[in-house]
Amino acid sequence: MNELAYIEAEVKFLSEAEGGRKMPPPYFSGRDYRPHLVVGDPKQRKAILAGNEIQETYLGVAFSSGPENVEPGETFNAELVLMYWPHPIYDSLVPGATFTIREGAQIVGYGKVKQIFTDG
Repeated sequence: MNELAYIEAEVKFLSEAEGGRKMPPPYFSGRDYRPHLVVGDPKQRKAILAGNEIQETYLGVAFSSGPENVEPGETFNAELVLMYWPHPIYDSLVPGATFTIREGAQIVGYGKVKQIFTDG
């Protein structure tokens, strides 16, 4: 079995008025919620495009643990699996790195890496 890598992060989902979802995902366990992270300024609210092409590096993740119910604007801790680890694309996810959470080009939240660890 392959070793998995995770990050523990402090996360916040944007309200619909801020451009986020109507409600955050209903659960954060089971690896069913699979957005992308883009390392950078958590205040960013629009994807960087050239025409229809996204100009940012999207990092595939899956939420593996977190609270059962979250309200928009509520800060919480979660664990996220790095889907394609050990690919070097994840090298920027170091403790203290900030990121936005993406569903396609839509920025739905943001966060900060607290730690990275493996299950091996």
